[in-house]
Amino acid sequence: MRRFYIFSVREELCSLYDEAPGNLYKILNSIYKMDNEELTYAYHLFKQLCVGIDSLEISNKLYLKMHNDLVYTKLGNEHIINNLYKDEVSILTVKKSHLVLDCNSSYSTFFNFLNKYDKNYFICDFKTGDYFFLKDIELIVN
Repeated sequence: MRRFYIFSVREELCSLYDEAPGNLYKILNSIYKMDNEELTYAYHLFKQLCVGIDSLEISNKLYLKMHNDLVYTKLGNEHIINNLYKDEVSILTVKKSHLVLDCNSSYSTFFNFLNKYDKNYFICDFKTGDYFFLKDIELIVN
């Protein structure tokens, strides 16, 4: 199972890091690995890079778009896709600072929705060292 952390990068920084996303990943990875003693510094650094996410709005829009789909379920702030035909299990947890996507593959159907919602999403898998801007991947159309 892969865990993707999804951040909404500030508009003014997207063009700066568009050519060098590795630098943005290094900063976010250092924030991810900071100790509790450095929490205040990590918070201020994070706020300089990313904007907050309207968790209620994104949850509502996602629910309205997918609630009639048989493979979709919502439990609290978790949105779940369990599609046996595509061999996909994805759990998207919506938080105010970022999104967390647990997925059994390298691609999730949630990417299609998220790409339409915000073009500035930067996705990191800190465990494998994988990172990318969502707008840069080729999305699979259903």
